Amino acid sequence: MSIQSSRLVDLSVTLGDSPSEAVPVSVEYMPHSLGGGHLAELVGLETSSLLGGLGWASERVSSITHSGTHVDAPYHYSPYCGGCPSHTIDEMPLDWFFGPGVKIAVDPTKDGRILPTELAEFERDANYQVKSGDIVLFHTGAENSYGTASYNQCGRGLDPALVELLCDRGVRVFGTDAWSIDPPFQRMRCEAERQGPDSVWSAHFVGREREFCAIEKLCNLSELPTHNFWVVCFPVKVCRGSAGWTRAVALVNHNA
Repeated sequence: MSIQSSRLVDLSVTLGDSPSEAVPVSVEYMPHSLGGGHLAELVGLETSSLLGGLGWASERVSSITHSGTHVDAPYHYSPYCGGCPSHTIDEMPLDWFFGPGVKIAVDPTKDGRILPTELAEFERDANYQVKSGDIVLFHTGAENSYGTASYNQCGRGLDPALVELLCDRGVRVFGTDAWSIDPPFQRMRCEAERQGPDSVWSAHFVGREREFCAIEKLCNLSELPTHNFWVVCFPVKVCRGSAGWTRAVALVNHNA
């Protein structure tokens, strides 16, 4: 598939203040008039000498790296992975984040986590086998609630056995339209009451032994075919970061 024959699908939510963000995001907007004063001061001129007294606009953002659409680094899950220091987001190889895409739409009405059997059902129905290097995106339906306070209670998490299976297949990056690859906190609390504390954040904690990156808070997965598209999701190179924001994009054939 050539880029010229593809349409671009934006898979990223806007980074900004939203009731869907558990940790508030704030953006301070500094207008051209303020930039004009700063520019004039730096070059030794009067602000009035600039056209309209205007200079640059800029913004100051206050946000954790896990707000908005972002890529989790192995370091997010644990300080060690397989007994070695976990890699931070600035250490991850670029080729992980550009590859063939696979969209797996799961039943949002089912209770519990997404199981390996649902991957098997998808592969049978789509006549496609998830393979090494694929970027697998789970469409849970949570994207429909982004922008509302209920978003963080939507979507289904991944079963740790499914995460292990993806790693066994050579999948290094997978993502979800939900807030997390684990279930919402209330559902994890119920799991912990039934299954014990080892169930808490168990999809992420697979990263204590297996190296992978997870994309969270994706959107527009409903616009994607099941496969035969490409995903680009390069993370921002945050120094020693546990995650990096991404403008994730799908390249989809115009006929798909």
